[in-house]
Amino acid sequence: MQVTIEIEPQTFSLLQKVKEKGVSLDSVLREALDKFDDEKHLQETVSAEDWIKSLKNWANKKRDLPEISDEALRRENLYEDRI
Repeated sequence: MQVTIEIEPQTFSLLQKVKEKGVSLDSVLREALDKFDDEKHLQETVSAEDWIKSLKNWANKKRDLPEISDEALRRENLYEDRI
């Protein structure tokens, strides 16, 4: 199968080096996709305690989010079609 894709110049340069070493693009893609497919979610690889700790750390991260006013959270303001 032949496919045309857009890639960054740096990626193209790396692929040229791989080709010069006699490795096919197909084998490079298969290896990368196999690694991607085999990756397990953090929840599957750590203990329940570590998972909870990681989740709490993520939840407590400071984020630059806009503040929502109390007025915006009033029931009548949540739905555009209600007055």
